[in-house]
Amino acid sequence: MLKRLLQTDDNLTSFIIRVTVALVMLPHGLQKLFGMFGGYGFKATMNFFTSSGTPAILAFLVIITESIGSLLILFGFTTRLWALMLTAIMLVATNMHSANGFFMNWAGTQKGEGFEYHLLVIGICIALIVKGAGRWSVDRQLTK
Repeated sequence: MLKRLLQTDDNLTSFIIRVTVALVMLPHGLQKLFGMFGGYGFKATMNFFTSSGTPAILAFLVIITESIGSLLILFGFTTRLWALMLTAIMLVATNMHSANGFFMNWAGTQKGEGFEYHLLVIGICIALIVKGAGRWSVDRQLTK
């Protein structure tokens, strides 16, 4: 089972999308975990999520997945697992942002952000779940 989770090929495309999604998601996680990039940090983020009705364990998993999980995706370690977790988070985010329409709020004329970004992340994560981490990954080294 573990070998199946880690199994990947030497695909350069998987490497590119793995690094891309990790570099895009990691700053979001660092906002939530450490308050970097204008974020609020762990305690304030936990308070925000739980005061909005999110169970504490799920709020914790969001913070860990977007931060530690993104870092592990960057290195290509247990990529499928973390990509699955990010997919779940982005599905919830898509639902939450659907009231704002499809498009991001580039012009500042909408009430909030649309869900197009979340769909892109979901697509990238599904590709990683199917293909694995690809070239230059810990997963590949462990299953050689």
